[in-house]
Amino acid sequence: MICYNIIKIRYHFKLRRVVKLSSHNTSNLVRNFLASILITTLASHSLLLAAGGTRPVLVTTIFPLTELARGVGGQRAEVRQVIPPSAEIHHFQLTPSDLKLLAGADLIIAVGGGLEPWLVRLEKSLRKDKSARTLRFIDYLRSEDYGALRRDDPHVWLDFEADRILVDRLVEELCTLDPEGAAYYRERGRALDAELSALDARFRQELGRCIGKEIIIAGHQAFAYLATRYGLVPVSLSGPNPEAQPGARRLQEIIRLVREKNIGAVFYESSEPPAYASTIAQETGAKLFSLSAGVNLTRDQLRGKKSFLELMADNLQILKQALGCE
Repeated sequence: MICYNIIKIRYHFKLRRVVKLSSHNTSNLVRNFLASILITTLASHSLLLAAGGTRPVLVTTIFPLTELARGVGGQRAEVRQVIPPSAEIHHFQLTPSDLKLLAGADLIIAVGGGLEPWLVRLEKSLRKDKSARTLRFIDYLRSEDYGALRRDDPHVWLDFEADRILVDRLVEELCTLDPEGAAYYRERGRALDAELSALDARFRQELGRCIGKEIIIAGHQAFAYLATRYGLVPVSLSGPNPEAQPGARRLQEIIRLVREKNIGAVFYESSEPPAYASTIAQETGAKLFSLSAGVNLTRDQLRGKKSFLELMADNLQILKQALGCE
């Protein structure tokens, strides 16, 4: 039962604006609400399909996946995103409108790796009412024996080779959902693959002549894929968990490393306050630089309507300046 599963995992998210009722009444309220959503969504989808006017509906969880899905789907597919581009992915809370969005999906595209804990139980309930599938990026790469997968960093979308593998899969998914558009999807997939390949080559060439190799991240491990692919060494203040607070001992270790190796740059995620980075910079004389992980975009990034690939190109320029690659 869809509402029962949702209430059981309230630790992961809360339905906003739900009136406090008894457990039995609350279950009935949410059950009826979700049932009406599914009936309405499925009926509308069936009518459009019968009329030949529907488009495949892809629902993604984060901005980079949305960009890749739109890059392949173009005008023939409807791509919607659950987590707003400006929202913190790790603290996201589902709303009733999000449930409706997920209920109407033909394909749900997620990262996996524990980044969307609310999706695991929810999708089991959704599948009882609709044959939507979920494509998990990390799981798919694992099934393809992708050798560069890491356990210490779920930000796999910062690996452009992995993105190319996902693009190929999205092409096949859309060709299955909309066979008449197969040639269109394949053409767009080839174009997007070429863009990712060109950006990957730029990173490899321009970061190959850097003086510095260490990327000191004054936060959680978010850029390991971006660093190791190009021969750089990521050193984070904390592990993959963004909630983890580094201890004084770890902070002193990083400060000592920066001093001993005369590292001139300290990085922080552009969506996070640079408190720890500022401390390290003050203690060592290193300069501060921000990198984008492609999620939780800043106001300036949203205002400038930056694409995922543009954000990554900006990262390249910042890395070149910070690491002495000019």
